[in-house]
Amino acid sequence: NYNSIECENETKPDSTLNQSKCSGTNIGVKLDGAAAIFDFCEKNNIAVRGHAFVWHSQTPSWFLKESYDNNKNWVSSSVMDERLESYIKNMFEAIENQYPYLNLYAYDVVNEAVSDDASRTSGNQDGSRLPGDNYVEGGKSAWVAVYGNNSFIRKAFTYARKYAPSSCSLFYNDYNEYWDHKRDCIIRTIVKPLFEEGLLDGMGMQSHVPANSTGFAGTDAYLQAMDMYLDIGCEVQVTELDVSVENGNYSYTDQAN
Repeated sequence: NYNSIECENETKPDSTLNQSKCSGTNIGVKLDGAAAIFDFCEKNNIAVRGHAFVWHSQTPSWFLKESYDNNKNWVSSSVMDERLESYIKNMFEAIENQYPYLNLYAYDVVNEAVSDDASRTSGNQDGSRLPGDNYVEGGKSAWVAVYGNNSFIRKAFTYARKYAPSSCSLFYNDYNEYWDHKRDCIIRTIVKPLFEEGLLDGMGMQSHVPANSTGFAGTDAYLQAMDMYLDIGCEVQVTELDVSVENGNYSYTDQAN
């Protein structure tokens, strides 16, 4: 019934970073968690969608700390540039070398980097999350703690474009991507400029929506957002999809419709 598979957790940083093999700015990687999935896909000619290189959650703090030590300070942005490039390079190389017949057709390069807080997305702001350690206080971003803003996004896409197979499309992926202020920030700061520069191929819409047609997250807002992303000229992929009755606020007929 399926021609594509995406791992829930097995290709996220906490599963693929190999701390014992990190040295200098060379990042050790491993694909152990995804091995059974990749083997199955290769044998059955099922394409794979990669997810995700850069995410504030499920990324070990030590990856952004001096000496790869949780108890030390955040590294400088220049050091993190090298680590990030090495991680992306080594991941693509590991997949190619270990699974040469795998159809890796798309990859979420950056995931959920834009804040839900309108005070951080409006005007000329880049929508960056609050800086901090996600493992200490959920929702905060170690990437912003290191870079001070969302400038790491462009760098991640630059490195991904450099090392990705030519057949692999590169995506930004997010939730609440239909919320007007967040939608506009995603378009203004990420999808439109990076697509026009040839660094990004598409937008991933997580599509967690209630069973209503109007209002916040309704069908109208969702489809308007999709049209706005498509108007840029990029591809749009529905990377997740659920339609909720919101604890009885909507009927199952609403959900079906």
